[in-house]
Amino acid sequence: MMKIASNQKGMSILEVLLGLAMITLVGSFFISGILSMKKVAMDSGTKNSLYKQINDVIENIRPNVRMYQINYFTSDKERENALNPGDLPMAWGNGMMSTAKDCPGCPGRYGFVIQAYPGMKGLYLVTVRLTHRDWAQGEKAAVAGDAKSYGYVDYQFVVNSQ
Repeated sequence: MMKIASNQKGMSILEVLLGLAMITLVGSFFISGILSMKKVAMDSGTKNSLYKQINDVIENIRPNVRMYQINYFTSDKERENALNPGDLPMAWGNGMMSTAKDCPGCPGRYGFVIQAYPGMKGLYLVTVRLTHRDWAQGEKAAVAGDAKSYGYVDYQFVVNSQ
């Protein structure tokens, strides 16, 4: 008969494999959580910059709407032509604003059109179009520097000239 040692130290192969599997699982959840938080932080930074940009444009136009060019066309097609995403004159990004010529690598573009509100004297319809390369959808994924392929969002508001 074989004598069994009374003091066995160490772990079996099964215990080592189970421990390694648990460490791998916890590590993958941790890395996945960090990547998810990084994406949420980037998206919230873009949205914060977007809302700040919209607010800056609105607050700039509202008090002195008569100082800007006012368009008297009323059709949606003419407004769409004026706000063509490839021709928007201003560029924006997280915490910055510039002209499109000065910042060709900026992720967003914006522009606005002021129209006389039909049938209402002294009221103007302002349409602000903001584009961003991350908003491109479907097959036409945005190409950096090609603002025509960016997705866009329009914001409309009415201002009083008095």
